[in-house]
Amino acid sequence: MTTTPSIYQNLTQSLRDQLIGHDIRPVFVGFSGGLDSTLLLKCACDVVGASNVVSIHVHHGLSANADQWQSFCEQQVAELGCKLIVEKGQVESTGQGVEAAARTYRYSVFSQHVTPKHWLLLAHHLDDQVETFFLRMMRGTGLHGLKSMSAIQPRDHYQLCRPWLKFSRLQLEQAANACGLRWIEDESNVDSQYDRNYLRNEVLPLFESRWPSYRERVNGIIQQVDSELQSNAHHGDNLEARLSHDGGLKWVQLDSWSEADKLSLLHRWLTELGVQVPSKVRLQHVLSDVVEAKPDADPKVRMGNGYVRRHGPALYWVPEQSAIDAPPPLQIGNKSYWPGVGYIEVKYSEKGQAGLKANLPNLHWRTRQGGEQIRPLGRSKRRDLKRLLQEYRVKPWQRDRLPLLYSGDTLVAVADLFISADHTAEEENLALEVIWQNS
Repeated sequence: MTTTPSIYQNLTQSLRDQLIGHDIRPVFVGFSGGLDSTLLLKCACDVVGASNVVSIHVHHGLSANADQWQSFCEQQVAELGCKLIVEKGQVESTGQGVEAAARTYRYSVFSQHVTPKHWLLLAHHLDDQVETFFLRMMRGTGLHGLKSMSAIQPRDHYQLCRPWLKFSRLQLEQAANACGLRWIEDESNVDSQYDRNYLRNEVLPLFESRWPSYRERVNGIIQQVDSELQSNAHHGDNLEARLSHDGGLKWVQLDSWSEADKLSLLHRWLTELGVQVPSKVRLQHVLSDVVEAKPDADPKVRMGNGYVRRHGPALYWVPEQSAIDAPPPLQIGNKSYWPGVGYIEVKYSEKGQAGLKANLPNLHWRTRQGGEQIRPLGRSKRRDLKRLLQEYRVKPWQRDRLPLLYSGDTLVAVADLFISADHTAEEENLALEVIWQNS
């Protein structure tokens, strides 16, 4: 006699299926302390082992109970045996509302703490998927705006995974109760002044009273939209083929395209980047204010928690840039995270490779202040750094955020772009290599 698998077993198997082929540890989990993320954290610990799980709790500072929520999360993590990262901050609305500002802050925290090429698990479920569909529809969007959240999606330097999009919140609650879990309830969830809460608390219960299976029906429509978009890409265009090596959207050979097709391409690109789905009006601003701007202009249009900007023939989505902190101390061979700049490292390289002298004194990091000069390896004369960065086609929004390596008061390397010809190691000597990964 066979037994029916429990809901928790199904949830566990769904997570295990998503992680097949991904062996990089640790796995990161967005952990608010609510029902969904508490269940996901337990499930992740069961699937990959608690020692291979790092939870990230974002203290938004929006609720009077936020400190209690943090304490609860610390207790839960202690019981499970996994690790916890807590990031405290103050959410400030930038004109898009508190919900959007909180989301922006969360993802900025995730981007800071999730190690490159690792996975971040989020507990979005079927109800979230359906709510998002209605919210996007009411915001006013094209067909691409109605596509579903992806189960697997690249985001910044890591991979975003939502393993439970096919399960309802009721199923998650049943599984959590069966496991004897405790969780916190955010009092703001009953405040219907927020669009999502209004939809969840006021509108969708009416749908359910009339059409109990509305979730499955709406999800069916979402899947049809996804299928249609995949099989009928405009002009046979492959989005991946249009992406530059650094994630830009190459805006070329589009003169014959209609505005609707261009807007659709923009929408697909932004959605794949994980940008909050914009309205049609915002996308039209990208065409008029960025694409059609004068060649010597540096235009930008606000989109989600960043901006669409232009560099050469490509468009880029640039996350809102945080303040640059003081540079971390430099220790050769140690990789450091420099908020506002990225991941930086100076390490010894093999003999015979072009690099900096290994015995340079007083090595430390700085950023641009103006007036810097350097003679790059292979050049005969010193030049202003400003002109060199233009020549090397460094994007304008990155120029003031490059890590500059100094020996005393002498500039010896500009990120991993070029080193000083006057401080290059001899071929037979040990050398230093500069590594920079923009966050």
